[in-house]
Amino acid sequence: MSQRLKYHLGLIAVTTASFGVAVLYGPADGAADRLSIVSAYLCLVLLGCALFIGPARAIMTGRPVFNTYVRRDIGIWAALVGLVHFFLANALAMNYAYLDLYVNLPAEPPSPEFRSQLYGLGTISGYIVAVLFFLLLGLSSDRVLRWIGMRWWKRLQRASYLAFVLTVLHSFAFQALESREGFLVGVVSLVCIVILAVQIFGIAAVRKRSLTTPPP
Repeated sequence: MSQRLKYHLGLIAVTTASFGVAVLYGPADGAADRLSIVSAYLCLVLLGCALFIGPARAIMTGRPVFNTYVRRDIGIWAALVGLVHFFLANALAMNYAYLDLYVNLPAEPPSPEFRSQLYGLGTISGYIVAVLFFLLLGLSSDRVLRWIGMRWWKRLQRASYLAFVLTVLHSFAFQALESREGFLVGVVSLVCIVILAVQIFGIAAVRKRSLTTPPP
């Protein structure tokens, strides 16, 4: 069994187990909502893991990492899980029942106007992320890498950073709108802090090595 197949089997197991817990944890009529929540946070964690690997290796070696299968495979599953969330969330949130429950609340702070802005921010960022996920999935094969070349492939792959930032904005917008538990807000905040820190230290490690290594 190839190492890459092992990666995919492991990711399939994690995704299936997470979705299974979401479906079986409570009443059947709330399964779609639970699956939407679990897919959202699983997508964020997987995307964070994909963005963590390169800088973490750069910290250890002082060399930038351009392409690894494990990072690419985790990114594939982050995009797939994110698209599952996208379709579920649209079915659950793009309707009048959701608007009446979370947006049009004149007696509840914050104001309906601010809630409407949160809803718009979360919705628009979610759609952009979905488009970026389709782009990143299209870049995930070796054939595409050979076709467009490493330089352009790497440039387009940087869309994953934009996808991460917009995913975080999307998460915070709907967390505020739906008054999610502090634990879930903490999960998103922790992922943001870890990814930001590892990116900063990774860049610093590469720059330090380039300054201390004499030219050939």
